[in-house]
Amino acid sequence: MSGVYPYTLKKLIETFSLLPGLGEKSATRLSMFLLSKPELCETLGDLIKELPYKVKLCKFCRNLSEEEICSICKDKNRKPELLCIVENPVNLSYIEETGVFKGYYFVLHYLLSPKDGIGPKELGLDHLLFLIKLRNIKEIIIALSPTLAGEATTSYILEVLKNYPVKVTKIACGIPMGMEIQFVDPLTLKKALFGREILKER
Repeated sequence: MSGVYPYTLKKLIETFSLLPGLGEKSATRLSMFLLSKPELCETLGDLIKELPYKVKLCKFCRNLSEEEICSICKDKNRKPELLCIVENPVNLSYIEETGVFKGYYFVLHYLLSPKDGIGPKELGLDHLLFLIKLRNIKEIIIALSPTLAGEATTSYILEVLKNYPVKVTKIACGIPMGMEIQFVDPLTLKKALFGREILKER
């Protein structure tokens, strides 16, 4: 269908269609909307150009930040002995919104998935071990979605930490197997954080 449109509009629809969750119909609607909003087009264009240059990974937790150290890692009121491992910045923000967790984070950005070429190297666990020593971490909370990839990654992290004197727990009750954390309601997520399961004692 996009073949009947002018070249620039057609390319925009095709490009939007590459984004997750957007098919050709949604991409067409979005493109048509932007066509009538020139100022919004300029703002979006500027932000998209700046995005890969301004947003980087925090040198400690690997969360997204415009500075070398993110606002969470700069917060001296948090509990330095607690570290929560999450898959991505989206899940980190959901946990933060519960207001329950007061420690620091470590963002993996990936879960183990051999078919997608994601192995142990991509998880950045060398940096995690560096943080454990730097902050004298006493407990690590694994807050990964209870999917097959999440469970495999949890098992691998446990193996890596087996000789380290840290307690390892994982969020527990209330999250159904196969559900991603970002789709869990805040109350259930709070209960999961409070009722975490011990995987390894110090």
